[in-house]
Amino acid sequence: MAEAIQAIVFDFGGVFTRAEVSERALQAYDRQLGLPAGTLRAALHSGEPWELASTGQITRDEYWAQIGGAAYAERLPDEFKRYRQGVFHVEPIEPAMVQLAQRLHGVYKLALCSNALHDLPEVLVERPDIRELFDVVVVSVLVGVRKPDPAIFTLTAERLGLPVSACLLVDDKPRNTAAAEALGMPAIVFESAAQLTRALEERGLL
Repeated sequence: MAEAIQAIVFDFGGVFTRAEVSERALQAYDRQLGLPAGTLRAALHSGEPWELASTGQITRDEYWAQIGGAAYAERLPDEFKRYRQGVFHVEPIEPAMVQLAQRLHGVYKLALCSNALHDLPEVLVERPDIRELFDVVVVSVLVGVRKPDPAIFTLTAERLGLPVSACLLVDDKPRNTAAAEALGMPAIVFESAAQLTRALEERGLL
């Protein structure tokens, strides 16, 4: 018999933030620089510099230098420089997800589990109304491990004081939900607040 869900573990970027805002901006910057579509997104959010920065092995300044951020910034609007501090200083919060988390708060333990730079802790300081919704916050830059490594899911469950099977992951990246499910943590691939609400209702969790 499946274990009852006692906690919901959320990704942050693309779940609580409107990632499409950043995506549109980066696509426009690619066009402005005459670069193939997806170039800046790949530079910022994939590859060795991103992986090292998001696990705390290099600083944000070192990351920016390694991806050639200054060279891009010289040719782009000043707003591009916000990416130096992290994407969560660019992407707006999705109010519908905050409202859903407020409904779930107190019914289940809630956690954040995110691959992020120090921008996520900074945003949570700026938004205590969001931070107070979560019993546990696990950020890759602070713990030195990132999704889809199973260790970060195990750590999150341990901090919640629960087995992984009692925690439900909500993440917009199928590679992360697949890794969690392989570990025994149920998961939902996030598409929208409305879709997630339906999925939780179908599981009898709302």
